Amino acid sequence: MNALREKLKKEKVIIGMVHLLPLPGSPRYEGDLNKVYEAGLKDLKALEKGGAGALIIENFGDVPYAAENELINKIAFAQMVALLRKETKLPVGINYQFNDTETEWAVGYCSDVDFIRCEVFAENRLGPNGMFIAAGPKMMRMKAHYNKDIMILADANVKHTFAMAEQPLDFTIESIIEGGADGIIVTGITTGVNPSVEDVKLVKKYAHNLPVFLGSGINDRNVNEYLPYINGAIVGSSLKKDHNVNNPVDVKNVKKFMAKIK
Repeated sequence: MNALREKLKKEKVIIGMVHLLPLPGSPRYEGDLNKVYEAGLKDLKALEKGGAGALIIENFGDVPYAAENELINKIAFAQMVALLRKETKLPVGINYQFNDTETEWAVGYCSDVDFIRCEVFAENRLGPNGMFIAAGPKMMRMKAHYNKDIMILADANVKHTFAMAEQPLDFTIESIIEGGADGIIVTGITTGVNPSVEDVKLVKKYAHNLPVFLGSGINDRNVNEYLPYINGAIVGSSLKKDHNVNNPVDVKNVKKFMAKIK
């Protein structure tokens, strides 16, 4: 049974971000993997205590993100996910920057996560960290081969990138649906920037019965504008101390946000 899928039947699911500190192999790693774990665990427990409905673990600190990372980075990410997964009963997802589908599936499968965020699923995108070809075909073949109920949440027009060739939104959404994804994420242009309500309404219109998640820019001031058109949201900056994405999760901000949802 997939915990996120079951939860979506009952409520709008707020997914809090566990932003990992830089891991081995990335330029800003500080040499202490235990420190990475402790910071991640602290954020996880703050999200739990504040009432978040799920969480997603991401190698957020590994900037600048790469299309291909060193083996040590992949193993460190897998270790952090495995350790943190044991510390919560909430639905857990992962996002391994940037769009390394094979690593995401391998880590997700072995750590028994509930969902994976696949950023470039049905488009070809270009950004400061490289060129990315649609990963949906590869992801769905791995899912079929290993036959595990891990939800795939696919971005439409993923943040921090631009289309190599423009696609109409309805075509992109239809491609995500036909590709077999389990949910659609809509974002603004960068982290912390929200898409317009009209954009979200349009995605919801094209998504048919597929769950739609807001992937950036949602906060306790604008959340009620989006709630009628989404099934959930991935929330980072708004739940952090001083609403700064680089700070730890602040349990008071989580409680304040969740109070608006309820």
